[in-house]
Amino acid sequence: MQKNTRQETYKIVKTHLPKRQGKLNFSINSGVFTCSECKKEFEKPWLLKRHSKVHHISNQMATNTVLNKPEQTKLIVKNTIPDANVFDYSSDKDDSSSIGDEENNIVDEENNIVDNFFDIEMNSNPVFNAFFDIFSSAAAADEVSMTDDDSEIPEEVFETIGAVNDLTSCYPFCDLQTMILFAFINGDNDMISQQMLKKILLAMNLISKIQQETPIGRTFKLPCLDALLNYQARKKSKMPVFPSQRISVPGSNRNAFAHINLPPNHLRFRMANPKKSKLISFMPDCTPNQSICLEQDVWFGNIVYLKTNDCSICFLVESFHTANKNIFARGYLVRAISIVCYGIEVAVTNLRVEQISHVDTTPVKRDHYYSISSSLTRLSPAHDFLLFGVHSMKKPMPLSVLPGNVDRDAVFYKVRIVSIILFTDDTSGNRSKQYNPFESWLMRCAALPFKDRNSIANIQFLSTIPKKDGANGMSLLPAIVDDFKKLEKGVKMFSAEDNEYVLVVAPILWIEADTPCHSELCGLLGLAITFPCRRCYIKLRRAKDFVKDLSYFCECHERQTREHYVLANSSPGRDTEIPNALKIGMNTPANKISFRDRLTSHLLELQSFDPEKDTPVEILHTILLGVAKYMVIDLVKVVLKNDTATIARLSEFLTDYTQSTGLSRKFTQNLRHSSSFLGRDFKVLLQILPVILITEFSGNHELELVIPCFVELDRLCSLVFICQVTSDFDNYIIRVDNTVKRLIRALFDYNKGTKNELHKAYCTKPKVHYLTHLKEDIIRFGPALNYETEKGEQFNKHICEHLFHTNRQNTSMDVCLKFAKQIALQHAIDSGLELKDNNDTGDIEDDAVQNNSFVAFVFKDDPISCPRIGLVSGSVVKFLNIVPRTDNDRNNNYAKAVMTGEHSDVANMNLVCKLDLHIFRNLFYIVNLSKFGSYWFIFNNILFDE
Repeated sequence: MQKNTRQETYKIVKTHLPKRQGKLNFSINSGVFTCSECKKEFEKPWLLKRHSKVHHISNQMATNTVLNKPEQTKLIVKNTIPDANVFDYSSDKDDSSSIGDEENNIVDEENNIVDNFFDIEMNSNPVFNAFFDIFSSAAAADEVSMTDDDSEIPEEVFETIGAVNDLTSCYPFCDLQTMILFAFINGDNDMISQQMLKKILLAMNLISKIQQETPIGRTFKLPCLDALLNYQARKKSKMPVFPSQRISVPGSNRNAFAHINLPPNHLRFRMANPKKSKLISFMPDCTPNQSICLEQDVWFGNIVYLKTNDCSICFLVESFHTANKNIFARGYLVRAISIVCYGIEVAVTNLRVEQISHVDTTPVKRDHYYSISSSLTRLSPAHDFLLFGVHSMKKPMPLSVLPGNVDRDAVFYKVRIVSIILFTDDTSGNRSKQYNPFESWLMRCAALPFKDRNSIANIQFLSTIPKKDGANGMSLLPAIVDDFKKLEKGVKMFSAEDNEYVLVVAPILWIEADTPCHSELCGLLGLAITFPCRRCYIKLRRAKDFVKDLSYFCECHERQTREHYVLANSSPGRDTEIPNALKIGMNTPANKISFRDRLTSHLLELQSFDPEKDTPVEILHTILLGVAKYMVIDLVKVVLKNDTATIARLSEFLTDYTQSTGLSRKFTQNLRHSSSFLGRDFKVLLQILPVILITEFSGNHELELVIPCFVELDRLCSLVFICQVTSDFDNYIIRVDNTVKRLIRALFDYNKGTKNELHKAYCTKPKVHYLTHLKEDIIRFGPALNYETEKGEQFNKHICEHLFHTNRQNTSMDVCLKFAKQIALQHAIDSGLELKDNNDTGDIEDDAVQNNSFVAFVFKDDPISCPRIGLVSGSVVKFLNIVPRTDNDRNNNYAKAVMTGEHSDVANMNLVCKLDLHIFRNLFYIVNLSKFGSYWFIFNNILFDE
């Protein structure tokens, strides 16, 4: 991309002479610049400006306003309208100034740099000059010498109120304030958006109201520009400062520099926030191979007394966990056998923490404790470790904060587990999104509720870096990993919830990214290779001669383990042999099974990160932008490529479906443009396309192999696009796994049955294979929406906006500083001020029910009853029943419902779930189970025939 070197210049604007005295037409004057006080002429505007500052300083207006009296709220201008002949309308001389060229800057007598581009051409109208002194970019050019004293408007300026604030003197403006705002918006080439202008007008109204309510005798003063922009560098500023760190990143030629907002600093602000501190800690601890939660004053290995009348029974704590919103302690009962002999039961017991009274601080001696099975035996290894093992997170509190009568060795810092989710993605610094690539890192706290976790306000920006000169987002990993190694051991922070310093342990729970980036994080070559999977060693080839049975694509293959990743990264050339990789008893060099040096080996230094387990299958790129995109493009450009009539008919049904009240978004795209659809387009299309194909195109022989693929794909989408599973989780996992296998079977049958030469084999696609691992991630992390990257992708919009408003010289520093200021402001104001979330996904979150919509209700007086489907008609709900399903109904993933004649008042019902029954065929309402979330809800609450 070539750099635009053309220099912008000021253009001469000619205007007509005023028709009557007292009316002025403003223009940018060029050529000779005349002083309004002494009539002296100058060739350059900066010369006139310097002359005015030196010889007529009493008549100059500064950039900031001091209003200490109510009567000074109106602008006062000392001079009246000048003679119109002052304006030089006949000059054709063009004053061209270089934009952004430092070589054209001029040094004045005080060695201050004056940028020609930001100098405003002066004329003899003091009102015009005053407006441009206030609103133009000249203030930005002079900010290096601006002080609080310089920002005040001299009092003599406010001596004659209303001298020009009338209809005649403000012509063609209706009043002086309108004149000021027009000068602010359209006075120069600085651009301002409508949204920003609304914020400015709101701020002006608020400030005006505050000024009016300022008591007499108190000074109302606006801060200077420097105090707003550079407060973090001022010693006297009391604003909290979020520190951004400058780090060195390796490049192809030399080391480059980037800025990063490190995770511990984010957590310090969050822990000190009263609203956030109690939400971000996590229970239980989900770190791999560890189930200890250390949020209590009780530690694992403590012997505690219970709130019972039997003092001979105590409890040895092993771990803590939650169940049914209650906190339990897991451990072993301890029974007193004699005065100095105690037996620990082998059987595990769970007790609610409310049953714990206090900790026994008596020193433990190994000779006094035994394990109890059928008889007394020596301590088992588990019991021995709990009693005498040393936990790395137990850090004693300093003597300075402990009372004198407390044993220092018995008091430790409380520990808060704050699990972290990382997200990395690439974006563009250009509006075209084709050039100037950047890669960024974000983080979130995993313990936040689902809605809060997906809020833009709770996504924390770490860093962004331009992808050039050998540097990319992976170049930031050394700095990020070094900080997380400290967080894994525990960092002392102040907790607003506990009102004391605690030890914050923040392991990485998982890393979100698109599929190619996940491969890069795992140190694999990519997707278009023979062994593309980061979970197992399945061999996939796109060649037509690559023929395998269906079981090959559905069965489990040899697993890639963390030990394999460690071995592969132990040598720079990735030539270490991996045992049992492709076959039991067979060793294979790592570079032969797709391992490469992708500069991501630092992640293996973290104890909490496992590349095989902590890079979950991401449904946005795997399903919506993967399998769904394959099938929609195949339908439009392969199966129906030459069938324009069917395409037109299908488009008509899709257009008709925009009238449905069961979907929050409408599909308005043209199917011919399916190659450029976004994730949100596929998200809407997949909820309506299968039911249309089944009900309207079931007899079309061209579609008989494609329709089963869409049916199974949408059954899977309806299952995985849910926030939570409140019951029968084991059955949910089985259904997800079976649906994935049915989808692969449908794709396999389509590959074998089609004779279209344009068709591609989808069973060999890596994204199709990754669906076989979806079950494992749901068991480990919960429903797939927990680790969908849509919100992270949407945050790129905010990063791009910041990139657009930088000078492209040090983008990493500029963007980090902007987000750092934002975080500090959120903490200072209200301790939880949220960013406005402009990324509306269209999901219905309120309980508003539209007329003629189908909803699942329960009666308010019987909330545990079985939900019933109802049609809202005004203030009445007409009930429907689902008829018994046939095999054809089950295979095509829909149900039929009929009116029962029963009804009830809407006021007596509670909404449970919104449904889609838009299609009415043969006296039946078709229940669209492809609508996201409907399949699992209907099956788990209404359908009992399966």
